[in-house]
Amino acid sequence: MTEGNSVEGLRVLVAEDEVLVAMLLEEMLDDLGCRVVGPHATLADALEASREGAFDVAVIDMNLAGERADPVLAELGARAVPFAIASGGNWDLPHPPAFLLNKPYTFAQLAEAVKALERARG
Repeated sequence: MTEGNSVEGLRVLVAEDEVLVAMLLEEMLDDLGCRVVGPHATLADALEASREGAFDVAVIDMNLAGERADPVLAELGARAVPFAIASGGNWDLPHPPAFLLNKPYTFAQLAEAVKALERARG
């Protein structure tokens, strides 16, 4: 698993509906040494994956194929799983994220977010 500030081996649930963004996010997480769970492009798929729990932290797009990801955030919050919102625009969030990534984000910003999520795991 992970030690200290290292995110090597960290399992990251990814919910992103834009194919190119999902591919780039997956590649960046791979470069950080993380293991990607997903990506999941629909609310139904992301919600099912969030309930299975085979991950440590999550990076969630708020708009999944036209549906808000609030049910996924509620599931993550109930399970005390740290998550980052990776989305454009301002959202009224019922469950505050551990980190907010504004699209478009850089590799350095994603790395900072993943490290913050790892620290939030406790």
